[in-house]
Amino acid sequence: MKKLFILSALLLMSACANNQNETQPAVEENTDLETRIDALIDADQYTTALDLLDAETESEEVLALKEKTYLNYGLYLEYRDSNVTNMRDKMNNALRQYVKVLKINPDNEKAITEIEQILGIYSTFPDRSPDEDVMAELKELGFNN
Repeated sequence: MKKLFILSALLLMSACANNQNETQPAVEENTDLETRIDALIDADQYTTALDLLDAETESEEVLALKEKTYLNYGLYLEYRDSNVTNMRDKMNNALRQYVKVLKINPDNEKAITEIEQILGIYSTFPDRSPDEDVMAELKELGFNN
């Protein structure tokens, strides 16, 4: 009976944790765009934030918020995403976000540092590299593995 209770408690905690990322952060519609995006980033709701930004007319503010969102999404995927356990998939997904950052701002030091770190790790493994599509985009940006 005790084991059943512990198992039930663990399942409930897991369901609550998964549900937490799915709920919308409490931000009013009339709040400014940056505040709404920051709330979505804080809640790890990057695709929702990007959908919201894609619906906006492109401006310097929208591009800066996209850059911020892509960067935070990449960091989340690289360091905190527990839904993907395959390290290669995690790094490829993170690299894709960093590429998007650099397409907006080629001088973003954090994205450059993260890319270099991931490529450095790949270089220690013979016959391993990011996915071909990711590597092609990285090469266009001046990175080589």
